[in-house]
Amino acid sequence: MEYRLTGVAIALVFLGLGAEPAAAFGNSKTYEKTALSGKEIFLYGGSTLNPDCSKAGKDDVRAVAGPSHGRVSIVNAQTYVHYGKGDARAKCNSRKVDGIKVLYRSKPGFKGQDQVVLSIHTYFGGAYRAVIDINVE
Repeated sequence: MEYRLTGVAIALVFLGLGAEPAAAFGNSKTYEKTALSGKEIFLYGGSTLNPDCSKAGKDDVRAVAGPSHGRVSIVNAQTYVHYGKGDARAKCNSRKVDGIKVLYRSKPGFKGQDQVVLSIHTYFGGAYRAVIDINVE
């Protein structure tokens, strides 16, 4: 079970969205993204997989804060995972799998800073928080 949670954490790091709040989970990370005004960008994509690359179960991903100047879409979609070389699921990295994607689009004409905070709970019980600062140009 430990290797599964580690794989999910590694996947989040590779995707540019890390783990959780220091007080609640011991890890808190803030990431930066850049978006063109009114254009959709990818914020997060992930899935908890079994070693045979089948979906282990549903992860719970929620926007718990923001955005103030746009909208977030959380959708079930095909996505890539990023497990480490030592993980039994690393072979899954080269194929799209069923998972969750988080997308952001600013209000048309808006330029400036926005922020989204994601709460991510994996099927195997891992809990992560990703704070994403978005520079909208």
